[in-house]
Amino acid sequence: MKKIILGIFILLSVLSFSESEKEGKESKYKFSLGTMVGHGSKLYKVEKDKLNYIPFISLESEDLYIRGTEFGYKHRLNSRLVLTGFSQLFGGIQLQGVGGAIGAVQLDNSDMEDGYKGINDRDTQVEIGLKLGYDTEFNDIKLLGELRGGKRGGAGKISAIRSYKITNKFFIVPQISLSLLDKNMVDYYFGISEGEVNDPRNTKINKAYNINKFAYASAIGASTSYNFTPKWSVFGLAELQYVSDEIGDSPIVDNRVNYFVSLGIKYNF
Repeated sequence: MKKIILGIFILLSVLSFSESEKEGKESKYKFSLGTMVGHGSKLYKVEKDKLNYIPFISLESEDLYIRGTEFGYKHRLNSRLVLTGFSQLFGGIQLQGVGGAIGAVQLDNSDMEDGYKGINDRDTQVEIGLKLGYDTEFNDIKLLGELRGGKRGGAGKISAIRSYKITNKFFIVPQISLSLLDKNMVDYYFGISEGEVNDPRNTKINKAYNINKFAYASAIGASTSYNFTPKWSVFGLAELQYVSDEIGDSPIVDNRVNYFVSLGIKYNF
């Protein structure tokens, strides 16, 4: 389903871009296609440690954008504040690195280690949300706050971002962030029900885990990009993340501290 929706986005974007070109107009969109590969430690006790390959699109105008499976509308309130309303088709728990590029990561019980294969799947969710960006005008630091939610719960996040222009072609963007997950989201993605405890496949789970608390995750990282031609660019991402005890103590969570690195290539039309 994700591939179908992503394919529809790509098709609509290409058609829109092509129509502008055929009419002899300068396209009002910034349109790019790319792919990325990522690797890192795993939040859940999953069986395989493998590379993740993800194609993505980006289509932006002054007000509207599509990035992966997130689309939104931006409105500049003044010279320092930008308000964005958005929807993420595949939202949910976004604590596994590369999944954030197109949404969250859906956890299938077949991916779990032996002794945990009887857990229920943890699905993604359609989310709506708001973002507020603020230019502090202090050392080019920007703050970004967001709230998002769906039927399985909601989350809030605040980030501080600063872009460094090393050369005309090379940029580095460090970032720190703090996310707060509500009770419903924490329980759904990390709680263990009595039914799961009693499943004979869950030989390594001996009691239910009812959290009923808010939880947080903090992260520090940096992204880089290098434009080696006007059309082609490569980019990278490295991130280190820590989750709170409410998440880390779950029987299906493997690592409380996780890392992630990725490398990608992009073509700008």
